[in-house]
Amino acid sequence: MIDNQNQNSTIKNTFIVSFGTITSKIFGFIREVLIANYFGVSFLVDAYLIALLIPSVLFAVVGEAINTTVIPLITEYKNKFGRKSAIELVNSICVAILFVTSIIIILSEIFIHQLIHLVAPGFTPAVLDLSVKMSQIMLPLMLFFALANLGSGVLQSEKRFLFPSFANVPSTLTIIVFLFIFGGNGEIIWLAVGTLVGFIAQWLFFIPDLRKTGFRFRFKFNLRHPGLRKMGILIIPVIIGKGAAEINLVVDRMLASGLNEGSIAALNYASRVNVLVVAIIAAALAKAIYPDLSKLAVNENIKNYIRSIKSSLLGLLLLMMPCAVGIIILREPLIRIIFERGSFNEAATGMTAFALLFYAIGLPSLALREILLRSFYSLQDTKTPMIIGVITVAINIILNIILIKYLAHGGLALATSIAITIGFALLIWSLHKKLGGIGVKAMIDSGLKILLASIIMGVIVYYIHYYLERFCLFNSPINDIFILLICSILGATVYFLMIKFFKIEEFDSVWAKITGRFVKH
Repeated sequence: MIDNQNQNSTIKNTFIVSFGTITSKIFGFIREVLIANYFGVSFLVDAYLIALLIPSVLFAVVGEAINTTVIPLITEYKNKFGRKSAIELVNSICVAILFVTSIIIILSEIFIHQLIHLVAPGFTPAVLDLSVKMSQIMLPLMLFFALANLGSGVLQSEKRFLFPSFANVPSTLTIIVFLFIFGGNGEIIWLAVGTLVGFIAQWLFFIPDLRKTGFRFRFKFNLRHPGLRKMGILIIPVIIGKGAAEINLVVDRMLASGLNEGSIAALNYASRVNVLVVAIIAAALAKAIYPDLSKLAVNENIKNYIRSIKSSLLGLLLLMMPCAVGIIILREPLIRIIFERGSFNEAATGMTAFALLFYAIGLPSLALREILLRSFYSLQDTKTPMIIGVITVAINIILNIILIKYLAHGGLALATSIAITIGFALLIWSLHKKLGGIGVKAMIDSGLKILLASIIMGVIVYYIHYYLERFCLFNSPINDIFILLICSILGATVYFLMIKFFKIEEFDSVWAKITGRFVKH
């Protein structure tokens, strides 16, 4: 079995990452609320989101690829060749990032008008010009984001999770300051400036902790470094797989640009709410266990490796399934509390809640996919996630074209959820085959019990919500806060009783680790 120290360490790191993520997301929601307050669901927000799309697609692809490949590689080099060799490798990667990202930025600046027109063909000339202007301002952020991701990967490989966990705080705070200062004048161009400055602040945030690991940047580039070559081999499939996922986002925005004004903004706000749950719990757990999985893989400790994956997946499903059901039922009061003020009116709430309904269906699969992706990357297998990622995106695009005719922007959200669920099934089956079995049948049995417990909870919460809305004496937003609070408390109680009734063993294991071993540690 995995020793208690490693279990406690994983739980402790998960809490650190979760706390940092919660803090980051709180500030992120303040940012989104301010954007909604000042600009609502309008063509201005649509223009900003499309302007951010080009650099975000490029930096998300490069940043994710760097972060996921550098951790197992650095772990391997430290174990086999020592810390000095690992630092030399990081330095060579850093120089390569500077060179490649600079070329991408220059080419993007030259062809930005054509790129914006390609991804938003439904924009009017005035909105298109505004979007191009903002994108030109924000393109350089790709360089700082890539360097920040490298720094985050280095620190996580050292199991230093504090700074990576709070990485988004400097950028988000900077944007909030710009919104407070300039948002009231209706000039959204300042939001683009604040976004660029924010990502520079994010990069600077990592430097003090990086220096403590012994890393000192030197402008030396060893093209023949074996680690750099290996990273090149590993990173290409990640870029293709992540790039395919980002292409899907581009297609979503492209199709939404031809729908009613504010469709892009509604999808963005709904996705933020949905992804918040994943980021706080699933992404936090995935980041915390990733270095341990990499170490187990390097040491070829497959038995404990499988045990760690299985416990992480089932423990995560215990949390994600009821969250998804709760969001589906309580989506409208949730959106009203978060966004409905200023320029964000009742119609905007309706559009956003409609998208959230369909996004939440795929929430469990989206969350569990985080663990599976890290599992493959820790095995230094980036090809399998790439192939499955491309298949998932192809399915998503086909479903987009079909469902948009019937559900408008809601169809785009539903297509995403269906495709992610299919992709998750392919990932878990591929890992099962790769490792010669990970207990899929037992996980399905437990998963069905968790689903049934969540549905029973959902039915009860639905009726509680229904009667509270009809007879509640308070006025909004107090009414919505009261409803959410009561429904959450009673829903959690019902769910707890159901999982105890169905004797879901994984809950007892997770609860024991949280209340017992972590406290003792």
